[in-house]
Amino acid sequence: MSEPKAKPPLHIRVQRVVLRAVGLIIVRLVYRVRVVGAENVPAEGGALLLPNHVTFADAFFISASCPRPVRFVMDDAVLKYAPVRWFCSVFNTVNIRRGQSREALRMTVEAVNGGDIVCYFAEGQLSRTGALNELKRGVELIAGKLDAPLVPLWVDGAWGSVFSFERNVFFRKKPNRLPHDAYSAFGPPLAPAGANTGTIRDALLRASAAALRLRFADGATPVEINGHQIGQVNALPWRKPFMALRSDSLAESLPALFDGFSQEFGARADFEDTIVDSHGPWVGGEALRRRLEIAPAGHEMDFYDFSSRASVPLEKDPVRHFPCLAIAGRVISMSMPDPATPRTGTAQAGSKPGTWGRLLPGWFIEGRMVKGPAAPEGLPLPEGAHVDEEGFVVAGGSP
Repeated sequence: MSEPKAKPPLHIRVQRVVLRAVGLIIVRLVYRVRVVGAENVPAEGGALLLPNHVTFADAFFISASCPRPVRFVMDDAVLKYAPVRWFCSVFNTVNIRRGQSREALRMTVEAVNGGDIVCYFAEGQLSRTGALNELKRGVELIAGKLDAPLVPLWVDGAWGSVFSFERNVFFRKKPNRLPHDAYSAFGPPLAPAGANTGTIRDALLRASAAALRLRFADGATPVEINGHQIGQVNALPWRKPFMALRSDSLAESLPALFDGFSQEFGARADFEDTIVDSHGPWVGGEALRRRLEIAPAGHEMDFYDFSSRASVPLEKDPVRHFPCLAIAGRVISMSMPDPATPRTGTAQAGSKPGTWGRLLPGWFIEGRMVKGPAAPEGLPLPEGAHVDEEGFVVAGGSP
């Protein structure tokens, strides 16, 4: 048996209670946080909380959502900032050093097995695409040494806040809306034995669907739900126009894009008879693809390709080609520009050869079906298609 943990000094315990209470009040004034599945967090004993990671404010969203106090695993490189040092001392964070991964894993395991709820960002970095990144193998090493469950958590609605990379920048932008809605879904606990990045990814994606169901609990059409999904990745920008050929008839075949997404995020669709030098990206299907193959555009343009051959590269400079996948009128995945890499960050891909882009949050894979609130009954994936470790829908055949 492990020795009982020594209690921190009384003034530290008081600070933690007061700061957590004040912080949650502030967060709930700015963000309307709704929660489902809180009963999946153990009432006592330790657990490893595994959330998606979209914003610098995730610690506050998670603290506001979790019924128990949470300890966060933090890189001690940020301790050079005095306010962060104070935050870490008050909240008893698990501080880890870069280059000392073994020690970091040991500290995390000890904290969980000691009875704490510990938040570990398995992606190892903030998502700059909005979609789930590849999960690092460190989470498997931690799970293999735990005597406590793993609890997946998805926060829907964090993308688009000033703390996210929406509009391709952190912080330096005005809020899109206030108050901002955030919906948190705790998934069923996972046993640590045998847990791996694949099972954890699946649990997180299922939690993303649960968060989406919570958001639209009062009822919504598949068009509205799928339109929201489209706006949760860094593909088509919010509140800016996008272009389409009138002859493509996409407005009828993809109402979630031209109605759902456009209405929720203020993105106007402009229809043209010919390919013109535009003020926004182009969305197209068979008609636009054929025209670009025959007569390439004489100007730069971003082409979000929903044609049947979208996964086949369109090498027509200066067109930037972004393959996407729609099934039965629902948008499943989208490619997007590669986001900029911060000086201390890791490169993330927005597109990948041979794929239809990143799976949108709110979808999960079950057998040969893709499921989510926008299609509860499920939609059949194209023959041979699957989702890889980076979250890209790999093309195995024609849709």
